[in-house]
Amino acid sequence: MQEGAKDSLFGVRFDQAGGKRVSDWKLLVGQGVQILRGKDVVDEGVVDAVTFDGSILWLRQKGAIGRRMVVKERGVGVRIRALK
Repeated sequence: MQEGAKDSLFGVRFDQAGGKRVSDWKLLVGQGVQILRGKDVVDEGVVDAVTFDGSILWLRQKGAIGRRMVVKERGVGVRIRALK
């Protein structure tokens, strides 16, 4: 197991959050991001689409869950993934 990795909601382990936190989700289409709940990384992938008002994004993922909707609400944040 990697040092500092976290369990996600789906049992996959992610590295600790890294990169810049973004509040304007409309700018994220095509970017690799990490989804945060509080300070924990709960998912990651590439932003496939964002609603016109920037309140919802579609996250394209690898694996069995190909795409999911993420709603901007209290406690949910997005960071652009830092390049390694």
